[in-house]
Amino acid sequence: MNVLSAGLRRRTWSSLAALLLVAATAHATTVVPPEFDQLVNETDYVVRAVVKSVKSEYRNGPDGRTIVSFVELEVRETILGTPPAHVVLEMLGGQIGDHELEVVGAPKFKTGDEDILFVSGNGRTISPLFAMMHGRYPVLREPGTGRRYIARSNLEPLAATADVARPIEPASVTSPQPLAAGTAAALTPEQFAAQIKAAVNPNYLRARLH
Repeated sequence: MNVLSAGLRRRTWSSLAALLLVAATAHATTVVPPEFDQLVNETDYVVRAVVKSVKSEYRNGPDGRTIVSFVELEVRETILGTPPAHVVLEMLGGQIGDHELEVVGAPKFKTGDEDILFVSGNGRTISPLFAMMHGRYPVLREPGTGRRYIARSNLEPLAATADVARPIEPASVTSPQPLAAGTAAALTPEQFAAQIKAAVNPNYLRARLH
């Protein structure tokens, strides 16, 4: 399998410019974690949705041929903002046959995933999620009890909105024991949605419009 790491040196993406740092030697993307207020108030809209399909295709651009993926969503709840009637996330990267373009740090979706998503710049940036991996919060179920809870994109249970601002460690290097132990304290989807709505600050909107 041919795997490529896509950095950001080839072009500038306006909505992520303040959040992205480029590692020049590794071609990897390092994202500065946003504060919760920033995540809520600088995103375009927030939805709880289930992935209906994921499709990838080749696209020709000024820098040559690349792979772009389209993630079709079934919106179960609109938490904030006004999403389009039919939501399809467009993002750089994906796999076609034996060829894969990987944007390091970007979330990967599969059919059936349920998430709370902070969508920003869809179709205009390499990632349609605000601050890339910091804009995705999987909705998971606790083994045994079936209790639904919110996790970060690396599947670490989210116990408080302040934890949004912490760096995200890759799931592969996170011990499963603390994760399993932390599910009881994790926010439910309803609690997380309520705190998102409570964090809305009209001053952010006025500042963005001027």
